[in-house]
Amino acid sequence: MTYPKQIRNYNAFVDGVSYFGRATEGKLPDLKIMTAGFRGAGMDGPVGVDMGLEAMKSELTFAEWDPALSRLIGRVNRFVLRPVHKGEDGAAADTMIFTIGGLITIWEPGALKPGSESLLKMTIDLRTYRYEHNGEVIWDIDLEAGKRLIGGVDQLADHRRAMGI
Repeated sequence: MTYPKQIRNYNAFVDGVSYFGRATEGKLPDLKIMTAGFRGAGMDGPVGVDMGLEAMKSELTFAEWDPALSRLIGRVNRFVLRPVHKGEDGAAADTMIFTIGGLITIWEPGALKPGSESLLKMTIDLRTYRYEHNGEVIWDIDLEAGKRLIGGVDQLADHRRAMGI
């Protein structure tokens, strides 16, 4: 029997600095394509028409209130998340790299309570999102540049060409 690969652990980097042992949780953004329903003459029902991506948000939680992280609120920054994705078959762990960039919009400290963790959660409104799996780029999205490369296909190349950019 083959067991599914699972996330065993992860590391987070902020501007290239490792937060190994200090990052406690990372939530990657959902990728959602915004659609508009279209139903033309003769069609039995509406079909969704791609109108671009919905806003993407990510959350990172750290085990301390690091002043370096606290200085990032209101700034655009880059984060890299590297989970360990491994099965039970003895094969090497997959290399997964998620690179996200965006505006840090929420700095949410944990409660002030004696004897408790001093967690810090940060929310990022994403502008860029890249996913690599074992060296292959699965997607590379840059909202400001109008780039949506998924599975090796730049889905917006003809849009940029039509707009003269």
